[in-house]
Amino acid sequence: MIIATTTVNFAYFTGAWVETFERFKAAVKCGDYSAAVVPQLDAERVGGNVFAYKDGEDPAEALRKAASRCDASVVYVDGGTTLRHFEIIKRALPNAEFRLADEILREYRSVKRGDEIEKIKTAATKIRKVLEAVELTPGITEREVAFKIYSMLYEEGLHPGPILVQFGPNTALPHLEPTEKKLHRDEAVVLDISASYRGYYGDLTTSFFFGEAPPQYAEIYNTVKEAQATALASAKPGVGAAEVDKAARAVIEARGYGRYFIHRTGHGLGLEIHEAPDISPNSPDVLKPGMVFTIEPGIYLPKKFGVRLEIDVVVEKDGAHPL
Repeated sequence: MIIATTTVNFAYFTGAWVETFERFKAAVKCGDYSAAVVPQLDAERVGGNVFAYKDGEDPAEALRKAASRCDASVVYVDGGTTLRHFEIIKRALPNAEFRLADEILREYRSVKRGDEIEKIKTAATKIRKVLEAVELTPGITEREVAFKIYSMLYEEGLHPGPILVQFGPNTALPHLEPTEKKLHRDEAVVLDISASYRGYYGDLTTSFFFGEAPPQYAEIYNTVKEAQATALASAKPGVGAAEVDKAARAVIEARGYGRYFIHRTGHGLGLEIHEAPDISPNSPDVLKPGMVFTIEPGIYLPKKFGVRLEIDVVVEKDGAHPL
């Protein structure tokens, strides 16, 4: 039996994003049986087999009833469970042996169902539409552009995630959040946008030069683009995620920019912006049909500029394809 209490894993099993704050909630799963335990005030938001409790009642009783059809000798518990909520689980199932469910949950969530893939594709499509509609003018600040992007995403029916807008030397700092830096002619630009559609995230990044690009920028941009294409071509079922990272890294290293590629090649997408599979040098993950992840190599020259190109891809039987 699995008991998942964190909001994201609860949503995976129930399809409902419910934040109950200090109140206890849990998804219960064993075989084909599933149930949800929630406060009474949230019961109508969750479909299926719901066991609700009122304020003042012991949620352990609701959990005990929800788990009554499962073998409770060994219980796998979501690793994000708070100690307060774990005490409720132990009170409900006093004779159980408890184990971490994290690896099981990671394996479940790393391979997406068709409906999950469609939601990620919709998110990516709408983000791409926003990226294509962004207008830049000299003097506009990174924060002003980020606010415009946020509003555009919201209008597209998305839930905005982290939005990175970087100009000039700031583009060499991959995770720098928007500042009051103003855009000037002949500067590099990086726009990194994430947003979710019905709970599932897309994540895209584009890089370009606002004005006339110097030869080195064009060289680095083309190198990153080639690294991305090479990584995409290498991504097939049965291939190690580390091999995909290696394919991108080999291109950048061959051009002499290896020490300026300072992060992994990609990360999984789903209910969270970063989840399995991990496309990094030491990743143990092996690609399977249904996995969705980013391919986002980058080169960053300190105090000069950076280039990152990010696409979202899904693994199918014949290889990986952009969403």
